[in-house]
Amino acid sequence: MRRMSPEALLCDPSKIANQMQRGDLDALDRITRCYGERLLAVGRRHCRDEDAAQDAVQDALLAAGTHLTDLRDARSPEGWLVRLVTNACYRMRRGRKNDPALHHDVEDAPGLASDASPEAEARRAQLAEALGEALIDLSPVDRAIVLLAEAEDWKAPEIAETLDMSPAAVRKRLSRARAILRPALERFVDWAPPA
Repeated sequence: MRRMSPEALLCDPSKIANQMQRGDLDALDRITRCYGERLLAVGRRHCRDEDAAQDAVQDALLAAGTHLTDLRDARSPEGWLVRLVTNACYRMRRGRKNDPALHHDVEDAPGLASDASPEAEARRAQLAEALGEALIDLSPVDRAIVLLAEAEDWKAPEIAETLDMSPAAVRKRLSRARAILRPALERFVDWAPPA
């Protein structure tokens, strides 16, 4: 009988599905490692834009994190995740055509630099890559807390209810996770001390 490699064991759909159905947030880490590239490819195909594809994958992972136990077909967690990404792309595209912010010049948008130079684009890409790498280093629970707080603008009580924790524990873990992320992202922030 042939033994499975550690990577094959990590990405065994039935083990991932079992973990999801138990509501184990470590399943998010396995999902990201095993299906991340595939989900991003699906996002690129359906969203037709790299940034939108990455946003759709993040939305799908957030949805998966809050609905882990909703997986019905234990044989196909990947199929469920692909549908989540596809649906996120469709939602984003539907919302975009009526988004008034898209009908203004970038220069008019508050807080956005009008610099669309190749250097600025490269810096944004480096920031996105550094953020992705830093997030992977967090535990699945801390990653979920950071994404819900920062990307979805959820408050501690909402996150606590979703993750079955106390709001104080959420605030403590969020503070610790931010402290871990800060060194990885400091070089991208143009910071000057107050005068």
